[in-house]
Amino acid sequence: MNWVKGLLLFFALLLGYADLVSTNVILTLGLGELNPFMHLAQTWFGVWWLVPKLGLTFVLTWLLWRSTNVYNVALVVAFCCTPVLNNLVIIAGAN
Repeated sequence: MNWVKGLLLFFALLLGYADLVSTNVILTLGLGELNPFMHLAQTWFGVWWLVPKLGLTFVLTWLLWRSTNVYNVALVVAFCCTPVLNNLVIIAGAN
């Protein structure tokens, strides 16, 4: 496997974890989830909502691992930065 692709896959996992942590900070501040799918998961699973969130992160990483085009992998990983950046803006605005 290409080392660039491996690094991108590592960043995809890291961004999934950062999204999870920043979402937990937002929930601790008393704010809500904006993603309707994750909001539904939080409603159904309660504190165990992180299981489907991490599951989706691992499925995304597996699908990216199967891809043969590194440029598409990079594009998806760049797109994964969006929720993390949005969460950081919300946290900064709440403080």
